Amino acid sequence: NNIYTAIGTFYISLTLGYTLAFLSEVAVTTIVRLGVFKIWEPDIFSLTSEVPTPILPWVLREKAYKPKRITLFAADFASSCIAAPIIEEILKLKICQWTSKLPRNFKPVKVQKGKRKRSKKTVAQAVRSIDAPQVTNVNCYVVQMLAASLGLKLFDITRRILMYTKKQDEHKHFFAVARGVYPIHELCGTMTALLLARRDVVGIDLPIWKIVGPAIVIHGLANFRGMKPIFKWNSSTPWSEMQLPPFKTGSDFSFTHLIPTSYAKIVWTTILLRVFGFCVKNYYLTGRQAMKRTTTYSGKLHAFEAKLHTDSFLKKAKKDQS
Repeated sequence: NNIYTAIGTFYISLTLGYTLAFLSEVAVTTIVRLGVFKIWEPDIFSLTSEVPTPILPWVLREKAYKPKRITLFAADFASSCIAAPIIEEILKLKICQWTSKLPRNFKPVKVQKGKRKRSKKTVAQAVRSIDAPQVTNVNCYVVQMLAASLGLKLFDITRRILMYTKKQDEHKHFFAVARGVYPIHELCGTMTALLLARRDVVGIDLPIWKIVGPAIVIHGLANFRGMKPIFKWNSSTPWSEMQLPPFKTGSDFSFTHLIPTSYAKIVWTTILLRVFGFCVKNYYLTGRQAMKRTTTYSGKLHAFEAKLHTDSFLKKAKKDQS
């Protein structure tokens, strides 16, 4: 793995990646909000005589128009918890693919599924002969995805830290550090990297939605819990972004504030720990399977594929029994 390639990925993500993510989220959010307003609040469009339609969703407060709560919730949920995570996670994967040529043993190809011509599925097709040197190390996948994730995160948290500087803002230094430590982008990027490696290194058939899907779900849950997507400019309540109790103005700082006191926060912490465990487990599992493919099952590609299918079947059967 070339350290200069990782630095290049980080730089592209920090500059071009953040710009693309911001503009894409603003455009998609505008479309989503207009669609929600069209369904639940068509009276809003009476303001189009004063305000152009693309700008309408962003100036309702200035126009003193108060939509229904269900309308605001549906629009915010669709844009912040669905659209924004999809854009950010797919963009991180694309930046990684644009800026680095990841070594792989397989590539995804579309083949016809059944007799229907339009019905196709994605399968992993070998790109190296059995006698050629095989890729067994997945470190480059993790490093490149972490570089892409950290590039987006650094720009976003730097902007929010610089905005949280008003005189009445409390504990500026603590929240500046806490924003950097909160690991949503890193966990989501690592999950995507490991699932991509399982397809391109081990040869497990995984469509693109299964590769980025878990990261999108976790990112969407984090946004639902209070984390801000890139297009939201406000940063006056950093404790809500990291699921910390609000520090009361005038109270002395204490680490007891960090202890989650509600059931929801305990559940969220448990989810993050399980995601971390998933990353650790799959990092070693993917590397071990890649190594077995070139040692124990060297020259026996079909036997290795049969073992993978058997392990997958047994795992599903065990889950169904429990």
